[in-house]
Amino acid sequence: MKHYAYDRNGGHAKSHVRDAFLEAIELFINCRPGAPEPTVEFEERQITLTEACGLVWNCSDVLPGDYCSLFNERLGSYVAAARVMKRALSG
Repeated sequence: MKHYAYDRNGGHAKSHVRDAFLEAIELFINCRPGAPEPTVEFEERQITLTEACGLVWNCSDVLPGDYCSLFNERLGSYVAAARVMKRALSG
């Protein structure tokens, strides 16, 4: 999955998309620098955290508060978290 195209129009993401991304956040927070990029299951296949970011790249849904508190930055949406994660994963 090279492009951030799950929903190019933005807005609301389906629950299974949001769930995969929330799992990606948990793995991202606990990931050690230099370790291989973890994967999460999405639609019966494994995708990297970077690919999980792409799933919600245009998603303006509100990120649950307990996930917002995991970041040092003030985030309010899935897209904001995805962009912070992607930037960190890109090194």
